[in-house]
Amino acid sequence: MSGSRATPALVRRFAYLPKPDGPHARLGVLWFIAACAACALGTIAVAVLFAAVAAIAAMQTIRTWSDNGRQATPLLGGIAAAIVPIAALVGPIGFIAGVVVSVAVLIIGGGVLRSNVIVGLRSALLPAIAAGSVVLIGRTDMGALVVLLILVSAYEVGDYLMGSEANSVFEGPLSGIAAVLVVTFAEAVFQLGPFETRAGWVFGALVAALAPLGAPLASALAPSASSAGPALRRLDAWFVVAPVWGLMLINYLSQIG
Repeated sequence: MSGSRATPALVRRFAYLPKPDGPHARLGVLWFIAACAACALGTIAVAVLFAAVAAIAAMQTIRTWSDNGRQATPLLGGIAAAIVPIAALVGPIGFIAGVVVSVAVLIIGGGVLRSNVIVGLRSALLPAIAAGSVVLIGRTDMGALVVLLILVSAYEVGDYLMGSEANSVFEGPLSGIAAVLVVTFAEAVFQLGPFETRAGWVFGALVAALAPLGAPLASALAPSASSAGPALRRLDAWFVVAPVWGLMLINYLSQIG
């Protein structure tokens, strides 16, 4: 009996069903256009865009925790989240240094401002790492980042179109995975970006496998699945994909180079 009660509670805590109401579709299209424009403009534009989204995501999440009685300073989290993607412009060393500085800002700043350090770390660190990983991918190979953007966007479209009207938490992610595999087929056939056919399937499969993990992770960062803010949801599909893709991309390019 306790197990049957625990399972729905666990699902409610971490599962996320996209909402069909509001301007979600239009905002998604605008985000895709902005991300494509940033890729066209270069790595600095990518860093600015993703740093801004990571900062907003951290601040929105901290506000939800504050509303639930865990007082923290949103601006401190926003600054910490923006540090990593900006520092990643320097390269992997800058990325690592940015993470260290971000953690230090949250701990030291939290002590000075009497801000809840755990809430700050919980709200800012993962968006910062994901955004910084995106910048590293763009710095390594912008064509690869464009491919990743298309694959992640395909997942988000499939997840939203089916998940927003679904009765099950699995329909959206499964539709997103199917969309990724369709796009991966085109990527592998036409060998888009730096990827030859086999690598195209491997990197596409990574997105299909890892993108669905982002939504429950975002739910875990917030007080509840429903309280995760729109900026956090905008980044969530990148949470696991971007760091893993970045590491795999560096290894792949070193082998073919």
